[in-house]
Amino acid sequence: MYTSKEILELEDLYDLQDTHSGSGIPFTYEMTEGEIGWYRVVKGKYGIADWIDKNTDGNFILTFDDCEEMSKVLQDDGMSPKAVMLSDYTALQRLFFWLCYE
Repeated sequence: MYTSKEILELEDLYDLQDTHSGSGIPFTYEMTEGEIGWYRVVKGKYGIADWIDKNTDGNFILTFDDCEEMSKVLQDDGMSPKAVMLSDYTALQRLFFWLCYE
């Protein structure tokens, strides 16, 4: 499981992108309090919140398994490869950006 600190400390996410995209091996990410607050604001308004609902365990441990679906949701929300209203300084936004298929 990755934490925000670990994601933000990485210079880039090529290894994670290659490992996930190349082999389809899912990984988990622990959302921060700030990211959970953002999620609560966008819930019911944007598809990315539905994607999070579908891919979290209830304790905001998010599983990145189907990035193709995530990419479609971000495109439908109109901000692809980023999530609407989420700070670029968050690890979650960084994951969306690096793992989104464009």
